[in-house]
Amino acid sequence: MVSSGKSGMGGYIVSDIRFRLLTLVLLSILSFVSVFGAGVVFCWWIFFAAKTTFAKKSWKVVMLTSTLMGLIPSVVLFFSSGDVFYGAKIFVLVLLAFWFSASLLPGEFMSFFVWLCGKRVGFDLGIIAEFSVQALSEIKYDFSHLKSALKIKGQKFSIFAVPTLSMGLLVLSLRRSSFQSLILARRGYTSGGTFVPVFFPTIYDYLLPLTAVILFAVLFIS
Repeated sequence: MVSSGKSGMGGYIVSDIRFRLLTLVLLSILSFVSVFGAGVVFCWWIFFAAKTTFAKKSWKVVMLTSTLMGLIPSVVLFFSSGDVFYGAKIFVLVLLAFWFSASLLPGEFMSFFVWLCGKRVGFDLGIIAEFSVQALSEIKYDFSHLKSALKIKGQKFSIFAVPTLSMGLLVLSLRRSSFQSLILARRGYTSGGTFVPVFFPTIYDYLLPLTAVILFAVLFIS
C-alpha cells in the first residue's frame, strides 16, 4: 500500500474495505439488470480494476475461469430456450470477484465486521472471515506444492489427478483448521474480543464507489 493510491505494479489500491464492498454490491446489481449493464460494468472493470486484478492474479486463470463460468450457463440456457446472454452477466460477476479478492488486505474483514457489528458479534464474524481468506490462500499455496511434487515424480498434471490432489488439499485444510481451533481453545477463546477497526481511505476509495453510483443512477434513470 502506498499513499498515492497506486501499487508498484500500477493497480489502484483501495484501502478502505467499506467503499470497496459498496462498489462491489452496486456493480453486481447493475450487471444483473441487463446485458447492457453488464457491458458497462465490464468497461468499468477494465478501466479501474483490471490492473489491480492482474497484479495479484494470473491473467490466464482470471480469463479462463471467468469465461468458463459464463459459458456454461449460456450453453445450458441455449438448449433450454433461455436467456443465452445470462452467461455474460456471470462473466462480469466473476471478474468483479477476482478484483475484490486481489485488492483484499489482511485484517480488513476483521475491521469491517467489528465496525459494523461491534466487539462481540463483529469480532466472531471477523475472525471467521479472516480464517476463511487465510484458508483459501493456503490452499493455493498447497496446490502449487502438490503440482511441484508431481513434477518431481515425473508425472504431469491432468484431470485424472484432480481427485487425488483434492483429497490431499482437503486433508491439509482439515488438519490446519483443527490446529487453529486447538490454539484458540487453549487460549481460552469463547466469543468476542477487543479489536480496533483501522481504515485508511484515499481519494480512490471515494472515486470507485462514486463512479459506481453514477453508472447506477444513469442506467436506472434512463
